[in-house]
Amino acid sequence: MNLNQTRVILDLLSAAEQMSARRDRSDLFRELCIWVRAALGASATLLYSVRPSVDAHSLVPVGWSIHEDQGGMWRDNVAEGALPADPFLACAIDSKAPWYRGTGVHADRVVLPVSNGERVSWLLEIRTLVSPSTRVLQALVTLVRTFEHLIALWEYANLDTLTGLLNRKTFDDQFERLLMLAESQRNTNQDRRRRETKNPCWLAIVDIDHFKQINDNFGHLFGDEVLIRLADCMRKAFRTEDTLFRFGGEEFVVMLRHAPEDAAESIFERFRASVENYEFPQVGRVTCSIGLAFVDDRLTPAELLGRADEALYYAKDHGRNQVCSFDQLVMEGALKILPKTTAQQDADIFF
Repeated sequence: MNLNQTRVILDLLSAAEQMSARRDRSDLFRELCIWVRAALGASATLLYSVRPSVDAHSLVPVGWSIHEDQGGMWRDNVAEGALPADPFLACAIDSKAPWYRGTGVHADRVVLPVSNGERVSWLLEIRTLVSPSTRVLQALVTLVRTFEHLIALWEYANLDTLTGLLNRKTFDDQFERLLMLAESQRNTNQDRRRRETKNPCWLAIVDIDHFKQINDNFGHLFGDEVLIRLADCMRKAFRTEDTLFRFGGEEFVVMLRHAPEDAAESIFERFRASVENYEFPQVGRVTCSIGLAFVDDRLTPAELLGRADEALYYAKDHGRNQVCSFDQLVMEGALKILPKTTAQQDADIFF
């Protein structure tokens, strides 16, 4: 083993140690790609999410790392939607083992499957001109195993056990990030009067219509199945950068990023229609109502959730199975923005 191989192995093992200190999944995704690219001197590393389907696997890019001289260390969501079928990547998924393309010392693509339990959940692709040696490959596998372990711990703490969406306790931290993003967009907008130029953020509450009747008529097992299938519909309808929660019971929350108002309403309308047209096992047709609110960083989380909730209840009270925007309802005069009150004014109501 030469000195260069020794350096690469030490760098990869050091990366595994440093990764153990990370607590955020996005940080783990980003730094896995950055460290592997830097250690191997690769031109790029790419991370894909593997989503199983009936007849094949669907691959969705999570992000990639390239050299700073080529445009930056890390890019999120290099494409929207699933990639076209790639037999080379499919072989890595099926084999559950490292996969090469190339012969001898040259291999322009090296892929390592990353598992979550028995299933391959991600693929790490390395674009390089030099095939890793056996010892370097062993160090890469060690780093991937560390990543798998840390992701499993993160998911145990942060995901809803039934649906696999983010759980309620993660909401505050994610919402704080959304508010910071909304503030940044507002500050960089030169024309404060034209909100549509800012690619704003949106908060939506999704509620399954007549869910109690589903549990009463078909039993809680089929009710749970409806929750699981609806969560799958959400993953397919929204982008990787959007944040999806199971808030509790039959209620879900979506944080939608970078979408003008008409696009946001269209996205949620397509999701609503996909749920309505989905054939739920045993239950059949299920619908949902959605309340949508523009994220203004000058409001508190409680106020923003309250606006989405008002829009949701308006949808429930006016026929269900529809998307209602709080901001649009205010413009139409159907809802009103209540003035803020002080704590003393709130107390005076009761005393």
